[in-house]
Amino acid sequence: MKQDLINELQNETYAALAPSSLHGIGVVAIKKIPKGTRNIFSTSPINWELLSFEEVEQLPTHSKYLVENFCLFNDTHYYVPQQGFKVMDLCYYLNHSDSPNLVSINEGEFFEAICDIEVGTELLIDYGTLVNLDE
Repeated sequence: MKQDLINELQNETYAALAPSSLHGIGVVAIKKIPKGTRNIFSTSPINWELLSFEEVEQLPTHSKYLVENFCLFNDTHYYVPQQGFKVMDLCYYLNHSDSPNLVSINEGEFFEAICDIEVGTELLIDYGTLVNLDE
């Protein structure tokens, strides 16, 4: 396990949170990310729970803020991580762009760089193509 961590830190740590000119906080490349890279974020699966707008409305203000600002939604529900917000992957902080440099693979299971991404560049995704919200 320790050697896996050292390998990840040496070779697979690509991004960090940083101020964003688009939306407060974003994810920025701290190492060049070659086109086709998929191991930018955690490989732990995220399981989603559907919470209705009414259920979210009943949450305390601080929890409601997290759901409304970090979760995708459709016409009736938010997609909320089952583990809550005590552990958050960097991918939750991806900002939207109509000209993204990442694409979602298998509804957010992976994100793939669709071009070479230079150090200091914000990582962006088109929210409209992230997941199929018609469920």
